[in-house]
Amino acid sequence: MASGTAGTVATATVQARDLVMAALPGPTLDAGGESLLRDGCAGGVCLYGRNVVDPAQLLALTDSIRAIVGRDALVACDLEGGHVWRLRPPATHWPSAMAFGAANRPDLTRRAATMAAREFRAMGIDAPFAPVADVNDHPRNPVIGTRAFGSTPALVARHVTAAIGGYREGGVASCTKHFPGHGHTDTDSHHALPVLAHDRTRLDSIDLVPFGAAIRAGVDMVMVAHLLVRAIDGENPASLSPAVVTGLLRERLGFRGVIVSDALDMRAIADTYGLGEAAVRAVAAGCDLVAFNAPIAEARKVHDALAKAIESGRLPPVQVAASVARVRAMRRALNRNPRPPLEIVGDPSHVATADEVARRALTSTGATTGWLATGVHPIPGGVVVIEFDPRLPFADPNVHAPPLRMADALRERLPEATALILSPAEWVDRAPEALAAIAGAGRVIVATRNAWKDERQRTAIAAIAETARQLAVIALRDPQDAMILPGAISVATYGDDAASVRAALAWLLDGVPAPGTLATGLS
Repeated sequence: MASGTAGTVATATVQARDLVMAALPGPTLDAGGESLLRDGCAGGVCLYGRNVVDPAQLLALTDSIRAIVGRDALVACDLEGGHVWRLRPPATHWPSAMAFGAANRPDLTRRAATMAAREFRAMGIDAPFAPVADVNDHPRNPVIGTRAFGSTPALVARHVTAAIGGYREGGVASCTKHFPGHGHTDTDSHHALPVLAHDRTRLDSIDLVPFGAAIRAGVDMVMVAHLLVRAIDGENPASLSPAVVTGLLRERLGFRGVIVSDALDMRAIADTYGLGEAAVRAVAAGCDLVAFNAPIAEARKVHDALAKAIESGRLPPVQVAASVARVRAMRRALNRNPRPPLEIVGDPSHVATADEVARRALTSTGATTGWLATGVHPIPGGVVVIEFDPRLPFADPNVHAPPLRMADALRERLPEATALILSPAEWVDRAPEALAAIAGAGRVIVATRNAWKDERQRTAIAAIAETARQLAVIALRDPQDAMILPGAISVATYGDDAASVRAALAWLLDGVPAPGTLATGLS
């Protein structure tokens, strides 16, 4: 092999490494993951639930990654707050973006983002892949929901800007997503390709507003979604579209930071193109980083596909060099930020701030405070609480049980209460038991999780409502659940994180008000 050819191959291999953000199979760096990194097949890693046990373990894992890749290895993780959360106690679990929108205190959003960033940094995480800049103005959006700050562009822009400032102060890279806007879709791109059929006027006046604000605020990264945006490119998904990535984001909006693809293993992309080809198309479109959640063998194929495309000239040398320069500059800048001690994780002031957000966010959709407050105890017939959790059993290593359950927390305060925690699939078999307890109860509480899109929960709630004398619904995820029983006593928490559960209990038991403003429309 001629020396020039060998040099070209070597350069292509190194450049391809800097474009790849791979996934690892477990909580430690096993032989396969270590080999992937030592062979220079990835310059960054995105962590998932299966990689996380506790803060000390996480720091050991991120340190082991850097020991191989280098101090400026990029370590990211989806840490939006609410149900998109990978960390485990004692790390502070922040409420969802929509909870911040319902509280509507941008100063609080910024303070929380700074605190969160310091915890991330202490555990070796550089980028939380947040804040979400989608405007969730489709009430039945199946994938965004409480991940968005709200349903109006001005509200979302305010809080996106605040969060970016907080992340910068805390020393991590901010990343707005899902460009150019996943808020008005009725399809989940994890499973199929959503289509945005609206025109440029709507795109400019709604979807792009928070992204423009983020760019002006100095956001570090923008994540491009797997959407077909007909007003821009009617053939290619946004993440693989030069018209969207380069034409709209880079040239028209003037973004100069790092552009990252959404996970390329999502079925909207992987089923059509395959990982390797999708990665090449994403970089050709203008993405600087490609992310995916796939086995080690697949990560090697992605790196090889990119290296071959660079070597052959399919990916233009000038474009690749610019992408690599942007990624390396961001990594170097992050590496200069100090790392707080691990002891900051779960700091009491952080937990208190999370509680403040959750209390301010709590939104009543037809109730008074203190429904079970002291003064009405003992309640004749007692109290029954039924909590539905569609995730049961927790078989997916990326999904963990919530650290605080509504039913358990209520029973701790009211030991005489009857508490049932059910998978919606169990209702048919457990209904006689549950309804018998409900029939004699003085007060009944139903804690729901996205019941609006789960027929099994809706069927159960209808049966419970027919039997219960007095019923309150606690919407632990999407506030759309409040519409299942219009006019019923209900409260929305926007999440089932511990702070949001504690806020709901304070409303039920202690007469604490629910001052939040509904951050999305209900239908």
